[in-house]
Amino acid sequence: MSIRTFATRLGLTALLLTGALQAHAYIEQEQSTGVANDAPSLAEAAGTLSPGGYLFISGARRTETGVPDNGGGNSADFFRFDVGSALTATMTIETPTAAAKPVIGLFDSTLPDSLLLASAFDDNSTSATTLSFSYQLLPGTYYAAVSGFRLGWNDFDGGGNSGWTYNLVLSSPPMMAAVPEPETVAMMLAGLGLLGMASRRRRG
Repeated sequence: MSIRTFATRLGLTALLLTGALQAHAYIEQEQSTGVANDAPSLAEAAGTLSPGGYLFISGARRTETGVPDNGGGNSADFFRFDVGSALTATMTIETPTAAAKPVIGLFDSTLPDSLLLASAFDDNSTSATTLSFSYQLLPGTYYAAVSGFRLGWNDFDGGGNSGWTYNLVLSSPPMMAAVPEPETVAMMLAGLGLLGMASRRRRG
């Protein structure tokens, strides 16, 4: 199952079950309008990532027909997103074929030299078409970056493997409700029992 299909099914299921899923989908501006997003200072706004939600971005590591060429085929792509509360963010990229060699990174918002917090790369040593990692984030602004594998790939200055499209998903699991302690459950049950007894006495 593709990441797009999985994300769609997950989103619809969560929406039906809770009615509270926050989901946002974007097309990379470099492949839709030709506006560069090659550095943190040029990052495309991708919205806010919340617990239980995801941000979906369709992008390209190639020059798109009919779009001004701003180096989109071999430049890095940066996307800015906000986090309102502490959460675990998972960054996943899906490419059409295993021949694509993506590189993904997560940066904080300290400009001009944003700090690389976490990253992952595909050097084509496996047949996988997806790549991902997770990282704990505090409230703030962050940058997700996509590039292509090459020697020195972790500088995210562009270059490297290209010629492919990608789906980038930033997701966070929903916040789990706390499980009550056994003593708390016992007290709740006892309280309900007393309420039931009082109700029966009033009716009797």
